[in-house]
Amino acid sequence: MGFITAHFGVQLGPGKAEVRLGELPPLLPDQMLLKMEICNICTEDYQRWMGLRQFQSPMADGHEYVGIVIEKGAEVIGEFQLGNRVGKLNQQCGVCGDCRTGNTGDCRYAPYTGVGLDGFHGVKGFANYKFIPQRLAIKVSNDIPAQEAAFLEPVATVIQGMKRARVKPADTVVVVGAGAMGLINAQVAKAYGARVIMTDISDKKIRRATDMEIGPVVNAKTCDPVAVVRELTGGGADVVIPAVGNTAAYRQAYDMLRHFKGRMLIFAAGYPKPELDFDANLLHYRKQEIIGTVNADNADFIEAAKMLGDRSIDVSKCLEGKTFPLREFARALEHASMPDSYRVSVDLQSI
Repeated sequence: MGFITAHFGVQLGPGKAEVRLGELPPLLPDQMLLKMEICNICTEDYQRWMGLRQFQSPMADGHEYVGIVIEKGAEVIGEFQLGNRVGKLNQQCGVCGDCRTGNTGDCRYAPYTGVGLDGFHGVKGFANYKFIPQRLAIKVSNDIPAQEAAFLEPVATVIQGMKRARVKPADTVVVVGAGAMGLINAQVAKAYGARVIMTDISDKKIRRATDMEIGPVVNAKTCDPVAVVRELTGGGADVVIPAVGNTAAYRQAYDMLRHFKGRMLIFAAGYPKPELDFDANLLHYRKQEIIGTVNADNADFIEAAKMLGDRSIDVSKCLEGKTFPLREFARALEHASMPDSYRVSVDLQSI
């Protein structure tokens, strides 16, 4: 196959985005060419659109994607065949101490974004064609909708968080926030054997969480959610996960912890920056933990691909039900930034 002209979405500033053209270089021996299917718009993408996150322009990013292998280099192993659907592991150098001990999500030598030879920052996930090196590729089931398969990276990050919080059977886990990532956290926690409670203030999100029958759903707009959680748990939760990045959610999450050995997992970042004011003496005397989590290791991606493929979790409920063509990239970002939206998808072949 000769040179390919690719279309890719570019963010130029808050509220500014368009589709550009570029020519892909020749395929390298260890690469595969993907005919891209779907890239879902994550929080980072639409927060750039809203002006909440600073970024280097022009930004051609997008990491929640899947594509079909249509060509592969001579050195690509038999694990990957034409027609396979693949997603992408986190960027990693493969040779630093973190990578070699399995902590690939902690690699500091392979940044997620950086200016390329063509002058664009980012990984060009919002594109109709893309190269991927085999060392960063992971197969995802062809038997599920592409919009669901594109949740590979979000599910992997949730699995990493569950491991860091040491969620186990018989634990009570409270998830604060029933947005897309809240629903995934709740479902993975339940798959790990935990009893799950969710809270939110949005009528739409409360309805969706209730319909999924994961566990009790507390309307934090009409009651004191801390008091209700304490009543439901007999004093407090083993693990509380704020899946909303704001000060109020962090405060509530901390207050929902059980008296001894409660674990609070900071899953969601927020812009503007959330604050958490706590009594360090209480943290000390009650043996509590506040745990940060971000990214995922290769093992988490493998587990995520299995969960998606065998339907251990149902990420269809995390979709807004809106798929925009790539040619309407700006409109897709605008819709994704609307309050109470779940994941919005971009059809990468509709240009």
